[in-house]
Amino acid sequence: MSLIKSLFTRICWRQSPPQGSSGSGSANLQIEALVQAHGDWLALLATILERERVITGTELARTLSEFAAHTAEDRPAEGQILSFWASRLHEITTTVSEFPSVH
Repeated sequence: MSLIKSLFTRICWRQSPPQGSSGSGSANLQIEALVQAHGDWLALLATILERERVITGTELARTLSEFAAHTAEDRPAEGQILSFWASRLHEITTTVSEFPSVH
């Protein structure tokens, strides 16, 4: 199980997954779906906030990265997850900014 999947499993189950579920394909698919859903939601939120001129996606990614660093001091696993999403958000906003706006 990858580090990210393992971290999300711990978050979803608050400690560790129920007996027998850590190696099942179904649990892995659920974790992957959870990871993808959170990423999609974050990208959508960043897009809306930037469109409404609340905060740019780049600034949101930077702020999330700083929050991740502070969180990691007390809660390393959570900090690592937040850092992962900050880097993904940065990648997404960089890619999206290359496309012209249609609205």
